Amino acid sequence: MINLLAQAPAEPVQTSVIVANTIYLLARYLHIVCTTLLVGGTLFYEMVVPIAIADLKPEQQLAIFARARWVFRRIVWTAAIMVLVTGGISAVRHWEAYTRPEVVAQRYLQRPVATTQPAYGPVTQPTFGPPVLEPSSPATHPGWWWLAHSGAGVLAILIAFLLTTGRTPPSNPVRWMRINLVVLMVVIFLASATRHVRIAVTEPSPADVPAQRQ
Repeated sequence: MINLLAQAPAEPVQTSVIVANTIYLLARYLHIVCTTLLVGGTLFYEMVVPIAIADLKPEQQLAIFARARWVFRRIVWTAAIMVLVTGGISAVRHWEAYTRPEVVAQRYLQRPVATTQPAYGPVTQPTFGPPVLEPSSPATHPGWWWLAHSGAGVLAILIAFLLTTGRTPPSNPVRWMRINLVVLMVVIFLASATRHVRIAVTEPSPADVPAQRQ
C-alpha cells in the first residue's frame, strides 16, 4: 500500500494500482502464514510427538510417527508451494531494489516533498534530494541478503521434502528435523535483515546521504 500513500491526494488512484498492491499485500501475508506453518509443524513433530509417545511400545510409536508424518506431509507440500509462489511475487515486486538499489533510492529522494500551494505565503516549490551513492559493501546491498534468504529457504524446503517423501523416513528423522528447525530460524532472520537493509538503502533520509563528488 506504500504506492497509494505516496501519491498526491488530488491524483486519482488507478484500479490497476489498487489490484497490484492488494496482491502484494496478500502475498506477503500468505508468505508469513505458510512459513509459520512450516516452523510450527517442524517444532511439533520434532519436540512434542517424541515426548508424548515416549511411554508407548515401539510398534505403537512407529504407528503414531507414520500417521504424524503423513499429516505433516500435506502441510509441508501445501505450505512449501505457497511459500515459493508468494516469495516469487514479492521478489518481482522488489526486484529493482535488490538489483539496483541506488536507482530506487535516487527516485525516492527526487519525489517532490511539497507541491501544494499554501494558504499564506509563496508557492512551495518541489525539493529534491542529493545524488545517491551505490552500496559500498555486500552488507549494505539488499540483493545479497535476499539471495541468502532465498537460498536458505530453498534448503529448508528440500529438507522438509526429504523427510516427508517416500514410504519410509530417512535415518535419524528427529535429527534432521532439528537441523531443519535451525535452518528455518536462519531463514526468518535473513528475511528480517533483507527487509531492513532494503528500506534503509532505498528510502534514505536526505540528511543521511552524502553528496556525490563532481
